[in-house]
This record gives sequence, C-alpha cells and structure tokens, in this order.
Amino acid sequence: MKLKFLCTKLSGTGGTETVLVKVLNHLVTQNEVELVLADEPVKYEWLDKLDQKIKVKIYAGRFEKLIKVAQLFLSADKNTCFISLSPKIIKLGAKIKQLLHKHYTLLSWIHFSLADQDMFDAANTIPLADGHLAISSPIKSELMKYGVPEEKIRLVYNPIEPESAELPSYADDKPHFFYAGRLMLAGQKNLGELLTGVAHFDGALLDMYGTGVDAKKCEHKANELGIADRVTWHGWTPDLWQKIKQRPTALVMTSTYEGLPMIMLEAIARGIPVVSSRFNGYRDVLKDGENGFTYDVGDLAGLEQALHAVAQTTFEPQAVKQSIAPFYLENYFANLEQALVELARN
Repeated sequence: MKLKFLCTKLSGTGGTETVLVKVLNHLVTQNEVELVLADEPVKYEWLDKLDQKIKVKIYAGRFEKLIKVAQLFLSADKNTCFISLSPKIIKLGAKIKQLLHKHYTLLSWIHFSLADQDMFDAANTIPLADGHLAISSPIKSELMKYGVPEEKIRLVYNPIEPESAELPSYADDKPHFFYAGRLMLAGQKNLGELLTGVAHFDGALLDMYGTGVDAKKCEHKANELGIADRVTWHGWTPDLWQKIKQRPTALVMTSTYEGLPMIMLEAIARGIPVVSSRFNGYRDVLKDGENGFTYDVGDLAGLEQALHAVAQTTFEPQAVKQSIAPFYLENYFANLEQALVELARN
C-alpha cells in the first residue's frame, strides 16, 4: 500500500512527532511510505530518526504548499491512502476526490480534542474523510457527534515502547514532581494551576522541562508564589529520559484539553505515576489509585489532594507499567495495521 502522511504546523519537539517516527518506521517495512510537511518544522532533529526509506517532502510558501499538496491528490491512484493530521488538508483532498472522481483513500488521524479548540471548523472538515483513526475514546465520540458512522472509525490509541529498566529513587523523602511540554501559563497547558498547586504543598519540588512563549511568565509566576527555589527550569530537552536520572514522584499535567499525550504514556511505561486534570481522553490511560490520580480542571483543592495522594501512595513500578498494556508496540501495531486495511477497503 502507498501511505502518504500529511501534516501541518509541527514544532519538531512534541509528542505527535514521537508517534510519527514510531509509526512510519514500522509501516515502511511493508509499505511505501511518504511524509509530507506542509509547513517547515521549527526543529528538524526528529526527522533524522526516520528510516531512510521514508520519503520526506517539506513545503514552505502559502501558495507553494497548496499547489504541491493538490498535486499529490491529483496524481494519486486507487492504491494510495492519505492519512491527514490536518483538517484543512482533509477538506482539500475530499473536494478534489469528489470533483475529479478520484479513487484514493483519505483518512483523518487527529491528535487533539476536536471539541476543545477553535482553530478550525471540525464539523465541516473532519467528517469529509473516508475513514478515521481515533487516538482516544473521546475523539471517537466527538467524531460520531459530527455524524461520522461508527463503522468508519477505528480506535487505535498511541504507541509506546515498554521500558524494562527502573529508575532509582531519590535519596531524600521530598516529593519530586515534573512537567514536560510547552510552557503556557494559561490556555491549554494551564501551568499557573500547576505552579499554584505545588506552592500549596510544603517541601514539594518541581522540575520543568520545555520551552515556549510563556517561559518568562511562568518563571515570574513561580517567583510571585514564593517557590523560585523549589522549581528547576531545564528548558527544551531533546532526550528527556536521558536527563531524568532518578524516579520522580509523579508527572503532573494540568491541561484544559489534550488528545492523548505521549509524555503521559512515556512516564507510565517507566513505572512513574501521573497526576492529571480530567481532560477528554485521560480515561483511556489513567486509573485513579492504579497508575496515578486525577482532578477537575480549576479545582485547586482537588489538585492539592491528588498531589498529596500520589506522594503518600506506594506504587509498584511493574504494576504501573502493565496498566497500559494495549498501548505497547506489538498490540498497537497489530491494531493499526488491521484498521488501515479495513478502512482502505471501505
């Protein structure tokens, strides 16, 4: 099968890129695989991790990318399956297919919640695809609310590699929390809430990995809360798990919305529990008391309770790892390959 993955606005440092590398490197062993980036990524290092057999095309200018992507659809045959991470490209591909009676397959593979965003008109773009790969149960439900028949959706989740090694614990008895991702004080990542929660937990330490436009605002907030000496800012770290040498108490996420965060899976795969807000999609991964604790966004008392609970609970690393068995590579790829065959056939 000819598989062409279509993407826009990738930073080069996020979880979506991690998933793409794993998925494309696996699929290229049995298929002809091409990755099309309709915007230049901010960082290119992740592309070096792709198998050399994968063709990579990068388009820059506004009109150039429109023309080049349109040409991809125009030249495609019935054996071509487009997998788009971009709603706008789905709309373009669907229009060309309808007007010119093309026979390629067009699938959506969206990596964030459709309901909790205002970047595009989800109801009038996503359903135009022939089929859909859903990375979480809420995204599947959202697709069905937009009128997509259930038989056109396959729930595939995201892939993660099991980790056999276990990190040593910290020598002290202090809670060591960490966050990894874009630094956004408000909005999606809602880090003001995280910093406030840590400020209310006497003695708790916080490691922050990542960068973003709000980096200075986040540091200022930590100073304002009086916890500057308890927060360490590491900046963007290309090899996060090489940097983390000791087992943190928990990953903490205070997001207002997400798709299925890779950092959450990466932490649990290493036996590290997670404290998370109850954004759409968390239920596929997090089970209170088994691999972490959850709270409602905006409920600071709930966040503080969850932080204390995870610090006071003894989690068996192996049990935490096993809690996400369906996401491990062997299970994931068997499910994904079956989904692609079934959706392309339809």
